[in-house]
Amino acid sequence: MTTDTAVLERALNVMAICMAIQTVLFTAGALAAFVAWRRASLALEEVKATTHAQLAELRVYLDRMSARVDEAAGAFVRGTTAMDDVVSDVRSAMGTVRNSVGSVASVVSGPRTALAMGLLKGLQMWRKRRAAQRIAAAVTSEM
Repeated sequence: MTTDTAVLERALNVMAICMAIQTVLFTAGALAAFVAWRRASLALEEVKATTHAQLAELRVYLDRMSARVDEAAGAFVRGTTAMDDVVSDVRSAMGTVRNSVGSVASVVSGPRTALAMGLLKGLQMWRKRRAAQRIAAAVTSEM
């Protein structure tokens, strides 16, 4: 029986040593997990702070771009309005000239008609130049 007791005692000692090693390993694992969790949370906070700063910078950049796009769209709308005014002026002038030329052409002969057509072309060129000057003035005043 003494051998059985000695074997049991030795087995219990080995089991106690293994349980002590296991306890140390679990404690070390728990400490490592806690340290890893702390480092991960600090890294996450740092990433959040960096991301917020980057998002704020991106927002400022997008606001600047939006302002420039709005400015360009406003200039385009003003140019379109000016062109609409020019077109309506040309239409009314053409209507007036067409009526005048029609009545003059029915009354006068060939050379006078040629003179009236020359005046019409001159008036058209003058209107185009005036419209171009208006547009240039509008663009210059916007800048």
